[in-house]
Amino acid sequence: MDLSEIMSRLAEVIKSVPVHYRDGLLGSMTTQPHPVAKAAFDMFQNLNANDLELYGPVRELELEAIEELGGYVGCRGCTGYITSGGSESNLAALYLAREHGLENVYYATSAHHSIAKAARLLRMRAIEVGMRSYRVDVSSLRSLCRANGPGVIVVTVGTTSMGLIDPVEEVSEVAGECGSVVHVDAALGGLVAPFMYPDRRLGFENGPVMSVTLDPHKLGLAPIPAGGLVVRDEDWLRPLYFEASYYPAGVQLGLLGTRSAGPIAATWAITKYMGREGYSAQARELMRRTSRLVRGVRELGLRLPAEPEVPVVCIESDDELGLLRAMRARGLYAYRCGLVSGLRVVVMPHVTDELIDRFLGALGELTGRRGP
Repeated sequence: MDLSEIMSRLAEVIKSVPVHYRDGLLGSMTTQPHPVAKAAFDMFQNLNANDLELYGPVRELELEAIEELGGYVGCRGCTGYITSGGSESNLAALYLAREHGLENVYYATSAHHSIAKAARLLRMRAIEVGMRSYRVDVSSLRSLCRANGPGVIVVTVGTTSMGLIDPVEEVSEVAGECGSVVHVDAALGGLVAPFMYPDRRLGFENGPVMSVTLDPHKLGLAPIPAGGLVVRDEDWLRPLYFEASYYPAGVQLGLLGTRSAGPIAATWAITKYMGREGYSAQARELMRRTSRLVRGVRELGLRLPAEPEVPVVCIESDDELGLLRAMRARGLYAYRCGLVSGLRVVVMPHVTDELIDRFLGALGELTGRRGP
């Protein structure tokens, strides 16, 4: 194919799919990356960050970025690495727990599907914990932990289906009682919850928490792919260093082989640019928009199964797929809730007040409801 044909085909494809900057993309947990992050990504994308000696300064940027992320979830002096996203981070976290002698994985149905996937890939024993109000049921966890022994307990700060926060402090107490560790999946909520609920201990403030997932390519405003795994110390991280004799350093870090430095540079740049003040302001604004959406849904007489704690809203519907298709025909792309039948909206930075009002108008028409 000549260049004009190639570019023409690509233009056709990009016009045929929803994108953050142009369309009513309401269900995605990613957003349009910030120009600062994009510029940094472009500058470093062709460097292999897993050559730890030749590109040692890139590792320094990575550790500084991890320090920034860790500071939001209660840790100073933490370590870790930039991953391809939350699924890799969760897989790596469970791998670390297994390599430190823990074979059980405790999690609720509300956990992200990558947890069950990781347990299966690692051949760990998956133990499903009961839920209370769509969060981890601490009583169920305590009983299961006593019966089955130590393991890694997964909690979520910002559940995929409903935007809820598991009781991290209470779960950590149970972990201490039964010799377990805790992994916190804060892929989405890690850049909202610490600012909205500063009195809650959601991360490393709890002794049993050994790792936290926090995704820069979600509310961190970095380009895809950019995840983050924050780990309490180098001793816990050590099993993720693998022998690679052809590298000058003789080792590589993480589950991947070649690892682009682009996501590292992008995460470093955007976390430095935004800082605590910038992310805090973003969190407050997104929760304001979330409240606007919740209020509008209730004015239509529709039901939410839970009050969202981070900017994820689940709207119950008996005709989930029909409603999704009808919304799509109007250029509005919501997702399914998952735990219950209904539509999920994630209020990301590109989901403006105008888009929320447009969605509410379509929702009222399609359900035959009218607000006051």
